[in-house]
Amino acid sequence: MPVDERSGRSEHMPWQSTPYVLLLFLSSLVASLWAGYAILAVPEERRSRTVTAFVVLCLSAAVWAATYAIQIASTGLEAKLFVYRLLHVGAAATPSAWLAFALAYTGRGDRLTPPVVAALATIPVVLVALLVANPYSLALVDVELVTTGSLTRLETTLGPAYQFHLAFSYVAVVAGASLIVGHALRSGGQVKRQAALLICGALIPLALNVFEVLSLPPFGTGPVNLTPVSLSVSTACFGVAVFRYRLFDLTPIASRVVLSEMDDGVVVIDADGTVVDVNPAAEAVVGDRETAIGAAVSTRLPEYDRLETAEDDVVLATREGPDGDRFLRLSRSPLRRGGETYGWVVLIGDVTTIETQRRTLEERNERLDAFAGIVSHDLRNPLSVISGYAEIASETGEEEHFETIQDTVDRMTEFLEDLLQLSRQGETVTEFEPVPLRGTLEAVETGIADGDLTVIVDDSAADAVVLADRARLYQVLDNLLRNARDHADGPVTVTVGRLRDGFFLADDGPGIPEADREAVFDVGFTTRESGTGFGLTIVRDVVEAHGWSIEATEGEDGGARFEITGVEFAGSEAVDAATEAPADPA
Repeated sequence: MPVDERSGRSEHMPWQSTPYVLLLFLSSLVASLWAGYAILAVPEERRSRTVTAFVVLCLSAAVWAATYAIQIASTGLEAKLFVYRLLHVGAAATPSAWLAFALAYTGRGDRLTPPVVAALATIPVVLVALLVANPYSLALVDVELVTTGSLTRLETTLGPAYQFHLAFSYVAVVAGASLIVGHALRSGGQVKRQAALLICGALIPLALNVFEVLSLPPFGTGPVNLTPVSLSVSTACFGVAVFRYRLFDLTPIASRVVLSEMDDGVVVIDADGTVVDVNPAAEAVVGDRETAIGAAVSTRLPEYDRLETAEDDVVLATREGPDGDRFLRLSRSPLRRGGETYGWVVLIGDVTTIETQRRTLEERNERLDAFAGIVSHDLRNPLSVISGYAEIASETGEEEHFETIQDTVDRMTEFLEDLLQLSRQGETVTEFEPVPLRGTLEAVETGIADGDLTVIVDDSAADAVVLADRARLYQVLDNLLRNARDHADGPVTVTVGRLRDGFFLADDGPGIPEADREAVFDVGFTTRESGTGFGLTIVRDVVEAHGWSIEATEGEDGGARFEITGVEFAGSEAVDAATEAPADPA
């Protein structure tokens, strides 16, 4: 029907009725309800970017549907054109809101920086402003009323600025859908179904808009633009995602826990056992976030199987770290709503310090228990000897009995000194300094002053300077040389040589049976009737306190050979200073 475009008058009634109007208002109402639900379901202080973007997306769709319903219902050109401009407040904002939602939903919310958000908000504002002012026909080239059947509609010829916005809208919707598709492919079944609904809700209006812009049948040639009408389908998809697949159960609840500044690692798992989200602290345990999401939790966190069967949902895991083993405490909590579990949050806490202290305390307690048993046994016997010989000496007055008593007292003194040293091993190593190996060995040999003991330092170790605690290195060498002397039936020679990362002491004595080579370092282990069983235990503890390792093997001559590895040697510039210092800590 012909229309006077200048006056905006039509021969139709002021309002026209069509089922599309009711459908559009219904879509607007449902979209508004989804936005309200999101606002009420998640308190403001815990609201994530995902929830905020979802609210904006629903509200923009609601405005778009409602204003398009008013535009269809109106009949005058001026009224239709005014509402046409107004509906773009929602229509132009929807693609930007969708892209922002997709970024946040797929865990890329950190990319929604203030400049990015400002840019996404500016695009619809600029379009609406151009539609109002329309300078140089940038937004609209021409508008007219066209009557199809009993329905009068507004037909527009779009300008270059509007065409540019259309291109941006297509890119934004497709990019957002691609992000969600990629996220769904890496996720479990529930997230896949949830994402499929969101993608359908976005792509259906996009497809119909393409039909409309290109006037393609059957959807692009009708009396009404089906793009905003299809928002009824979009809102239905969003509703199923919210209520059936719990859109806000995993993402917002996890967002309350998964905080980037947390020192503890956090892994969010869906009901199918698939990793849904990972915070930065957890990446050191489960791997990079991009590769971890979508993987089965058991492949990224092998201890999770134990966590599932643990009575208190807590297990201890061990990982290698730059400074040795790290101890991790794994615990999990369910994500529940309405009595149904939709996923789990696994917390990963580094308890290395606490666990190390606990184990150290446990070792000390075990050592105290061992001390108690050894003291009660090894002191009772010599005290009985002293008591018996003291009684005999008092009766006979023979000097040899006093010599036996004195020898027994000497053994007890040695025993108590070894016991005291062993009890202090946790505090033995203090300051490291360059210590000449040869000079220390000579000092130890002099201190022992036993003609049956000969120490030979071969050329490989003659100039070796060890970075060590001087007094404690002396103690190690002293115990090893005494051990070689005490276990030999006669004269014994100990050869000291250099290893690639340490040194060795090998004697030509009887050696150590292979079955006993690990046990010789245990508290109280001895093959001598008068031995305390503390000497090699002291050696092991002091060596390990330095960060070194010690192993008992067989020497080339069949005797005992002790290899100390992990040793750091001083450079040539430290040799002169080391040799000037006294080798004997006494």
